[in-house]
Amino acid sequence: MMPLSDAIAMRHQKGLAVVEITLVLPLLLLLMLATAEIGRMLYQYNTLTQAQRSGARLLATQLNYGQQLVLNVCPVTTASGTPLPDNLETRARNLIVYGAEPGGDEPVLPGLTAADVSFCAVPGLSEVQVHVQYDYSPMLFSQLPTFGLSDPVDIDFTLHSSISMRVLGGS
Repeated sequence: MMPLSDAIAMRHQKGLAVVEITLVLPLLLLLMLATAEIGRMLYQYNTLTQAQRSGARLLATQLNYGQQLVLNVCPVTTASGTPLPDNLETRARNLIVYGAEPGGDEPVLPGLTAADVSFCAVPGLSEVQVHVQYDYSPMLFSQLPTFGLSDPVDIDFTLHSSISMRVLGGS
């Protein structure tokens, strides 16, 4: 049998658990959402680099030695005036953006466009570089509130990725 003082103490403790969960639950939910958002960002960055690697591999295997010099010299990444053979630049762009050389309707990442992809040649190294930038936007909020302590923190940002591959002297 429970002593009377323990029974009185338990009666006073019943509401305390509700107060504690009310204070802790929002913080736990915020941590779970932040973890999910970071995981989503890493997944999208991984998808971006895999697509970029495929496009660089296409250029590296299809170009003959010296053809990469048609591209602008790195670090300048604007489009060159001279086209690569067999629409190679367009095929590589489509492979990066849509996941297939002929193109497609749905990009591999939402909001990724052909304008986000650029190519350049590394002088003296027989390499081609592929640069991709992607505007990442979170799934729920574009700003992190600071509850009046300062201005809200903007959490939309641009992911930048670049890869170099040596031209293998294709067909």
